[in-house]
Amino acid sequence: MEFVRRAVRSVFRRWARSALVVMVLCFVFALLVSIPPSIVASRAATQQTIDVLTANAVEVNATVGMVATQINCRLPPVSVPLSGANNETVVEQQFMNMTYYAKNITAISHVKAMFPVYEVEVNVSGFVFEVCGLPVDDASLFDVGSLLLPSNVSVGRNLEFGDTEVVVLQRQVAEYFGVEVGGSVRILGKSFLVVGVEGYTALNRTAAYISLRDVWVLTDNAGNVTSVRVFVDDVVNVEGVANELSLMFSELSVSFSAGLVYSVLLVQSQTGAQLELAQVTMGEIERMGVMELGVVVVVACALVLFIMLYTVRERTREIGTLKALGGSDRSVLGQFLLEGMLLCFVAGVFSVVVGTVGASFFANLLLPAPTLVGESLVSSSGVVIGEASSRAVSVALTLEVVLFGLGVAVLLGALGSIYPAWRASRTRPAETMHYE
Repeated sequence: MEFVRRAVRSVFRRWARSALVVMVLCFVFALLVSIPPSIVASRAATQQTIDVLTANAVEVNATVGMVATQINCRLPPVSVPLSGANNETVVEQQFMNMTYYAKNITAISHVKAMFPVYEVEVNVSGFVFEVCGLPVDDASLFDVGSLLLPSNVSVGRNLEFGDTEVVVLQRQVAEYFGVEVGGSVRILGKSFLVVGVEGYTALNRTAAYISLRDVWVLTDNAGNVTSVRVFVDDVVNVEGVANELSLMFSELSVSFSAGLVYSVLLVQSQTGAQLELAQVTMGEIERMGVMELGVVVVVACALVLFIMLYTVRERTREIGTLKALGGSDRSVLGQFLLEGMLLCFVAGVFSVVVGTVGASFFANLLLPAPTLVGESLVSSSGVVIGEASSRAVSVALTLEVVLFGLGVAVLLGALGSIYPAWRASRTRPAETMHYE
């Protein structure tokens, strides 16, 4: 088609002007190509922050929260005189009668569960360890009170619901008796099957863990325990429940980790603030990105419009001559419309190159920095909480974005050229005599 040939020839004949126009449009279209993936990348980074903070909050509540919601209740130890000439005494732990305490403690508001624990010290030829009786016949122990179970069973298994006549040994105890999983060991005068061995950790006690009922039978002290562990439904209620326990049972020593409780509350507050910041940032990124995208589209259309209007005005005599030689309105319209689209297409191709190299720069220049999470805050249980911060993101153009950018560039070229092309097609040969 003749008008296509004329349009292509006109673009390359005025190569200096076309190059300048392409450079200007290239920068505009580079922004157009870079902004959408920048929004996507920034939103993805911020969403990742939200997901990490949410997951960390759940983990903190489930682990640290479990420690912080535990209240330890026991009777104070007493000094018992020994028979002998030196008036020696020994400190003994008083026993709590579960029939009395269980009924009253479970009636307290916000108490989630309570577990009786029987601890007795055993001395075997100078080697001292604790025998810890746990209520393994209470299924809630393995959920709410799992903190009371051996924490790091490296060989074999942990205690399970309904276990009897089995034991989990801490590694030092197992090594002292020279037994492994599958062997047997005598504790309090009775043989127990070793089902698990607890590995070394800084918090592990030198202990043997068995069923509470087995301890009661062996000590002939059924119904009595050395302490009661109370678990509260929420960390914010720990102090209130502890105060109520102290008022209800003035004879008891009631303790909880106040510092840990306040740390958990602080972490929850910080996590909430970081989540709010991340969500606000995501909204700002989307709003600013859409606004900038709209501005770029308007600027691109305006540039094409003014450039093509100037071109039509400059080439008025050429248009008149073309019309005088028989050029139709449609061919003139098509020529100038195609010129605008061709310029924008070439600018779009170069903008893809510029956008590929500078997309990350444009993203960090034009959009708010997304909120990311580092790993500088670690809870006392080893849970990474993370610290929110603003950092640069890396943006990569995909094939879909490239094709989208080229398509939009051609479309904007067409939209911006419609009026100048229509005006050129309506030019009458006689009118061109007024232009030099």
